[in-house]
Amino acid sequence: KLITLFQAHYPGIKAIIDRGTTSEMVKRVLDHKNELVVARYRPDDKRIRMRLMGRKEITFFTAYKSAHLRRDRISIAELNKVPLIAPIKGSATRDIIIEHFRQFKVAPRIAIETASVTLTKKLVQQDEGVGFLCREEIAEELSLKRLREIHLLECSPCIEYGIGYLNRKNLSEASLAFIRMIDKSKIE
Repeated sequence: KLITLFQAHYPGIKAIIDRGTTSEMVKRVLDHKNELVVARYRPDDKRIRMRLMGRKEITFFTAYKSAHLRRDRISIAELNKVPLIAPIKGSATRDIIIEHFRQFKVAPRIAIETASVTLTKKLVQQDEGVGFLCREEIAEELSLKRLREIHLLECSPCIEYGIGYLNRKNLSEASLAFIRMIDKSKIE
């Protein structure tokens, strides 16, 4: 949404969209390959400056008629018995989920790792295990009853995300304009 708005205000500026894990994106800023990245908000990481943009709930989900989980509400402790389809190492979502499991002293049973959201959804639909993604990434499949949301009795993990950069003085005018637009959208 912000990129579309940015391009409407600045039609002559080309936006280059790059994807990767949070650790890869931070490395690209540190290596001067990207000026700005959207990544997990980590204000304690002093290597880059971060500006908070928002927060999203991470949802556990399973096949609509899963043999692994038949109930919609479970304790996180029950997830150590179920194969988990997880993002690859370095993914912010994975890191948050692993931290969440540790908080409740649960050892996850990671069966498959993938960098692909599409593959994760497909494997979960085939009942290969349970997945976890931001809710908006599975909203369509939930409404079409291809996937089913699993609510945790304890609490659901969240991801805070922000825009990261080395320092403001080295940013191009286009990057500064994008940051100003983010700041303005937070006020409105």
